[in-house]
Amino acid sequence: MSSTEAADGTPESWLAARTGPTFPLRARVLIVDDLVDNRLMLGICCDQFGLSHECVENGLEAVETVRSGRFDVVLMDIFMPRMDGLAATRAIRAFPAPICEVPIIAVTPAAPPGMVARYLASGMTDVVPKPINPARLAEALSAALAKPRATAGRVGGRRAKVARRA
Repeated sequence: MSSTEAADGTPESWLAARTGPTFPLRARVLIVDDLVDNRLMLGICCDQFGLSHECVENGLEAVETVRSGRFDVVLMDIFMPRMDGLAATRAIRAFPAPICEVPIIAVTPAAPPGMVARYLASGMTDVVPKPINPARLAEALSAALAKPRATAGRVGGRRAKVARRA
């Protein structure tokens, strides 16, 4: 077996294993965390995945920023001052479509099964435990960005222009 082949001997399976998930071009991520080190770590991961990102420090800022409709996914800490991640998620879910449909991934050190169920019940799409495992984060982001939404045809939070035939 050559060094470019996977265990099953096919170059395609080796390539798939090496490249990992792919993300839509120009996908935009909002990172919401009160700790600068966490925002930095999540930002580095987004950079490595080729995803554009912006950061805010609390749930109130997240709600106001998401209102713009510019984001394709939100990485939301749970425990923050001013407004926690659960309250922010509920506020975002109360917006009109398509803004309310943005996937929200909880990023938290508190991820036992009972809490995960609570996060999902609040309207979150997925949960990634801290400390961050980049592979798990990539998996969650890939799944969230692949889900069809009523915002189909949107790229980077903006409606794609559709050519009309005369």
